[in-house]
This record gives sequence, C-alpha cells and structure tokens, in this order.
Amino acid sequence: MTAAIGELKLIMRVIALSLLLSLQAFAQEKTVNEVTPSVQAVAPAPSPSVSPSPTPGGTPEPTSNMEAEKSAPVSTVMVTKAEDLKAFPKFSFKSYGYFTFSQAETFKAVNDLTKYNRRKMDLAEIAFEGNYELTPTSKIEFEVEIEHGGVGTAMEFDPFEEFGEFETEVEKGGEVALPEFVYKKSFPTTDSVLKVGKFPLFISIGTILEKPSRYYAIQASDVEAAMIPYHWNELGVQAEQKIWKFTGRLGVVSGLNSEFFRSYSWVGGGYQRQFENVNADDLATVASLEFGSVAKGSGVGLAYYNGNTQNNRYKKDKLTVSAEVEIWSLLVNYRIWKFQLTGESLRGTLENSDKVALANSTLGGLAKPKSFAPLGHKAVLDSVQLAYDIFDDNTLVPYVRWEHVNTFDEVQGSITKYPRYDWTRSSTGLMWAWDQGAFMKFQYAEDRTELIGMPETKWFGLAFGFDIAKFN
Repeated sequence: MTAAIGELKLIMRVIALSLLLSLQAFAQEKTVNEVTPSVQAVAPAPSPSVSPSPTPGGTPEPTSNMEAEKSAPVSTVMVTKAEDLKAFPKFSFKSYGYFTFSQAETFKAVNDLTKYNRRKMDLAEIAFEGNYELTPTSKIEFEVEIEHGGVGTAMEFDPFEEFGEFETEVEKGGEVALPEFVYKKSFPTTDSVLKVGKFPLFISIGTILEKPSRYYAIQASDVEAAMIPYHWNELGVQAEQKIWKFTGRLGVVSGLNSEFFRSYSWVGGGYQRQFENVNADDLATVASLEFGSVAKGSGVGLAYYNGNTQNNRYKKDKLTVSAEVEIWSLLVNYRIWKFQLTGESLRGTLENSDKVALANSTLGGLAKPKSFAPLGHKAVLDSVQLAYDIFDDNTLVPYVRWEHVNTFDEVQGSITKYPRYDWTRSSTGLMWAWDQGAFMKFQYAEDRTELIGMPETKWFGLAFGFDIAKFN
C-alpha cells in the first residue's frame, strides 16, 4: 500500500511538472504570435525622404523616419520569424542498416562438449528515422525497424536443453516494428524538454548508442541482452531539464511483465513485445543525471530504473507478492584526444525472485519456461572498451573490449546459482568507414563461462552497413 501511494505521488509530480512546462510553452508561443503583427504595422516604407537632413555641424538630426528606420531591423527579424513559421511543418528522415556474417564455436549437447563451428548470415536491421517538425519548438520523432528481414515467430535451438531441443520464441507480431514514436516539446527559456510517447530509456549503452555509427563493435553491447532488454524503449512521459552541461531526466513509463523473465535474459524477456497491447497496471520510474552527451561520445551519466512487475502478469493469481525490479547504471562514453573510452556498470535486483521463478514454472503453453525458470535475485554487468581513432575522423578505429555479466550473483530461497550465466567476453576489432555513409566492422571474441568443464569458445563477426546521416 505504501509503495502504491509513493508511486501515485511520483506520477502526480511528473504530470504536474509536465503541465507546468506546457503552460509556459503556450505562454511563450502566444507572446510571439501577438507581437509579430504589431511590429509589422510600423515597418517603414522605402522612400527617398528617409535620408536625414544634415545639421550645420554635420551631424544628422533625428527624424520620425529615422526612428522608424531604427525599428526596421527589429521588424525585419519579426517578419522573418513569421515567414519561418509558415515553413512548418517540415519533414526529414534518416536511415541506417547493416547485415552480418558470423562464425561461432558451439557444442552438440550438454553431454557432448565436442566443439564445432556454426556460421550464420543475418540481415540484422534496417531502420528509418522520421522527424516531423510541427513548430520551431515541437516535433514528432518516429523510427520504423525491420529486424532480421522481418519476423513474427522465431525458432531457436538450445543444445543444453535435455539432449538438444528446439525452442519457439514469440516476438512482436508482423514484419515491422515501431520502437520509437514520441512527441517532443522544447522550452527555450527554461532549457527544458517534455517527451510523450514511446522513447528510448537512458539506462544502458546498448539503448543510448542506438545508431551503428556511434559504436565501433558490431553491437554496442554483447552482454546486455543477457540481463535487460536490448534497445529498451517504453511508453510514457518524461521531463528533461538542462543546467549548464548537466541534463536531468524524470519519467514514468510502462513496466515489465515478470511472466516472461527467464534464466538466459533475467528481466529482459519481460519487455512487453509479445502482445498487441502493453499491460499498464504497474508503471516504472526512470531517472537519470548526465554530464555532456553519452550518445555523442562526450559524457558520463548515472541512471535509475524502478518498477513492480507483479500486476502486469496475465495470470495474476499465480504470484501474490511484489516483484519489483530495480536497476542502477553508471555510464561513460568520453573522448580524450584520439582515445574513446566507453563503458557501463549495471546493478539489478529482482524482489522475491524465487517466488517469481516458482510462479513462472507452472505456466503452460508458449509461456512455459521449462528449465529456464530459475532466476537470480541480484544481477551485475560490467563493460569497458578503449578505441583509438587513427586518423582523428572516425574512418579507421581499432578497439579492445571486455564485458562480463552474471545474472545469478545472488539468489533467494531454494534457487541455486547457475555458473553458466556467469560469463565473460573479451573482444578486439576494427571499424572502417570505407565510403561516405558506409562502414565495415570486424570483431573477434573469446567467451568463457564459470561452468566447470565448459571450454572457452571463439567467435568472429563481420558487419557491413550504411548510415545516410553518417556519424552525426
């Protein structure tokens, strides 16, 4: 009850803040609209009499025409503003995409650890980003993604499920996803921004560095998907406030559904993409403080996520206790001379993780988790990458990266730790922007888990892609 009251108070504060900013924005726009016509009425007409009469001393005396002339630059500016407003709405779009080839060592089954190579090709992603400017201070941004050539239901093969078993993974129906659709209102006098819609959360490197030209490896993070949603966007409202080089954010967004938490992705599977609608009985709070710009490679940030996941379940009677998810993240993406340092540290907690696992284990049909029901109480993720921009123009950039994730760092109740989900990836690679807007990426990685007897494996990937808004 106390938690619900606290969440309600927070929602009311965000709504009040949004209304306050909106009223201020409307007041600003009204002032501009009222002033512009009155200034146009005093604008002087071109005439020879505009020239001032010389005085005996050679100094021109002020005349009524001169006064009008003094006002001319002001009226010109205001008329220009009015003409600029007529240019709206404006529409522009960007696009990027890439496909990959990879080769990975894998195993036949849990009782046969003989390694063999599996090669894959994937049309990983094609995205279209639209920008519809309504006024100089408001716009609608949206993004349409076609992932893996467009899929609705995918099959996966897990060699460690009994003696190797095919799994069915249900994703968003249809061939096209709309991960972002947001209305943004800027308030120049207060340097604030209001967002309403579906937008990316400032919570992880994989979500913030959305465009492939903003990171050097094939993916911004290879381990985030083992813990949280990758490219994590949610529906909601968020207010942003800038002060000097700092940006603070506070928002209320749709929450996760704990019915789809799994061992291999911790709370990542709870990202509500499986159904047409998003259950909103439990909302989440997101907050962050950023210095500079992490997205543009010149900032650091601290982020926080908190939300209950119990009431967003379809089978509510199976879980009668709270299942709150809390995540803290520290982010850096900063350039010093030709060196680019990128990294993140995430700490997550799932309340009553043993009871969530038990409730999930009794689900049936496609929601049945089988052997992936156990969940860790605390999860950790650490990543650091150092890149060197050889020509100082982002055309040839080698890098080294180290990543580690453990979603069973702490457990509750009868759940035991699963060392298979405590794994580390060490990578080295190269990004080459070989043509205007086109790039190639090479990456070699070695994976190691803490599961006794599990050998290290090697992975190699190659990506080819384009970005028509190259490195902006």
